[in-house]
Amino acid sequence: MGSESAVNPDLIKKRMRLAYQYACSNPANERMDCVHNLITKLADFDIDMHKYLQEAADTICEKLSIQEITIGLRSPSDGLYRYEVMSGLTEAEWEAHKPLSYKLEDFFSSPIYKYMQISRFTRLLLAEDYPYASGEEATIEMDVMLQSKRKSLEDAIEGDYLDILIYGEGDDLLGWIEISGMKSGLFPDVETIKCLELLASVIGVALTQHGASATQFKPADTQT
Repeated sequence: MGSESAVNPDLIKKRMRLAYQYACSNPANERMDCVHNLITKLADFDIDMHKYLQEAADTICEKLSIQEITIGLRSPSDGLYRYEVMSGLTEAEWEAHKPLSYKLEDFFSSPIYKYMQISRFTRLLLAEDYPYASGEEATIEMDVMLQSKRKSLEDAIEGDYLDILIYGEGDDLLGWIEISGMKSGLFPDVETIKCLELLASVIGVALTQHGASATQFKPADTQT
């Protein structure tokens, strides 16, 4: 008996390496590589979290082909949730986001935000349900939304968005990632959503280790 085999072990090694290299060329795996690169940067305990989240937003827009993204956090000073960084928005849209603030119950029990829970982390809000409170009208192109027509189940239109929640320990909501559709005009696929959920989870761990320190962030009204 023993460990003798009719299969050449060198061929096993070569096959595994080639299979990995081939998989890396798959667009789905390229998205995962993008998220992996963002995650590894969180190993630096002295990281500037504001700059990191801005880089994450820009990278997600570019590499995951997301049309628009904002990331918001809970403020340690008053416990309210506010937008901190964005990518893909017009200047006017971002200016409209800056003064907004939310209570915890707005995420879970508000009759305005009629969402479909996709997973523990992700919920979908559709333009047809008008998920916008008073004061949020300028955060979107209202005329475009009212004129948009959805032609298929995959079509994303102005006014649609997904929230990916950022949790700390247990169900402690630290913030959220908010995205519109893809640059292709479609909703993000499951692989993209899973990548964002992974990133949100790791950001939650990092914020917890940093004491959920939004104190490291510039106030939203000073951001560019």
